[in-house]
Amino acid sequence: MAADRRRYGFAGLPPAEYPNAFRVLVPVFAVADTRRRETYCKGACGHAWHHLPTATEQP
Repeated sequence: MAADRRRYGFAGLPPAEYPNAFRVLVPVFAVADTRRRETYCKGACGHAWHHLPTATEQP
């Protein structure tokens, strides 16, 4: 139950704090995604989002 309260605590933030919360969460998710890619998705991964073209590549 305590984990649910922490996870949903962002919903109780005042709207003025949304940008700050977003700025905190993006790097946290980036670290989590990097760790997941290095462990669970290492090698031949079938997730399509790992093979998206970069912004400079044309489809």
